[in-house]
Amino acid sequence: MTPEETPFQFGDAWFALGLVTPERLAALRAEWASGEDRSPEHYRWQAFVEFLAERRPLSAELAAALYELGARDPDAHGMGAAMRHRIVELPECPASVLAAAAASGERHLVRAVERRARTGEPIR
Repeated sequence: MTPEETPFQFGDAWFALGLVTPERLAALRAEWASGEDRSPEHYRWQAFVEFLAERRPLSAELAAALYELGARDPDAHGMGAAMRHRIVELPECPASVLAAAAASGERHLVRAVERRARTGEPIR
């Protein structure tokens, strides 16, 4: 997709993983055209949250792919960090993703993993 086709900075992985479908993209474009919000990350976040709501619980593979998607987000320190944090908080988050978050050196991710360990949530 070119920037003209989608102002939201969705990369190919967003489409390949199914976070964005042609129908969803059309709805986002309509919202973009009729609204005042010109922050692409707000639209990416909306697509991400709606996808999670529809697809949970996530498979270990999908959780890992979404965590990586956050790491590669154009706004990796804001939007991408929020995506990764949300994945780490999910009960179905696999041990491999928790280990990556713990080793990331990013304080909010390390704390999220530590909080999970303290609360006794299952680490899969």
